[in-house]
Amino acid sequence: MRIIIRNSEFALDSRVHFLRLSSSSQRAFTLLELMVALTITAMVIFGVVAAFWSWIRTQERADWTIEKTRTQEYTLARLREVISLSYVPFSPGRETLAVFDGRDLERPGEPYDALTFGSLGHRIQRIDAKESELMDMTLFTVPDETIENGEECRVLKLREGGQINDDYERLEVEGGMVYELMRNVSRFQIFYLTNEAEMKQEWKLSEADYKLPCAVIIWLGVGCGESEQDWCLFIPLYLTNSDDCSFEEEEMKGLCEIQK
Repeated sequence: MRIIIRNSEFALDSRVHFLRLSSSSQRAFTLLELMVALTITAMVIFGVVAAFWSWIRTQERADWTIEKTRTQEYTLARLREVISLSYVPFSPGRETLAVFDGRDLERPGEPYDALTFGSLGHRIQRIDAKESELMDMTLFTVPDETIENGEECRVLKLREGGQINDDYERLEVEGGMVYELMRNVSRFQIFYLTNEAEMKQEWKLSEADYKLPCAVIIWLGVGCGESEQDWCLFIPLYLTNSDDCSFEEEEMKGLCEIQK
């Protein structure tokens, strides 16, 4: 009887010990699984976050590129519009009211010009506005004060109405509206085409020669060292009062190549 009891006690002790070992082993295996699961979850979350931020940066670059392209397209279209509608009203004895003053401001390392002209390209914003489509305008550049190389990387602006001083070294505008057309401008050179197909770097109305050029050619450079782009705009003046401004199309295509 004692032997049976001892065997029973031994068997019971063995079962308890086995259950303890099994329970301990099961708890350790569950903790390992938890650590592995947390590691995999962290890796997945990190990958999702990295992909999300990469998508945001790509979207921001795409938006910036689209906005830059739209700005460039608007600037080119606006330059063509206002310059092509340059107009000199004929009023004998009142020639001083008309203006078309193109100046070559090129200084060493600064290929920037300016043009003051009367244009029918003014956009009236209100129906009841008491103003005319004919308005004095000025195209000019100023240093970009927000960056270090602002003297070489400038801002192209358009002045409509008001008055501008005659000192093109320090342009100051009183009244009117001044619009910012484009930043990062590295080149803004203007040339004027006569009715004899000659290129001039300056143009000014005078009593002896009270005529507009046949066309205006603008070299516009943008980029300032980063992805630089150059445009050559050939802009015929539809309202020119000059004689015989008809030229062959092939001849016009070569004008931009000549001025490179």
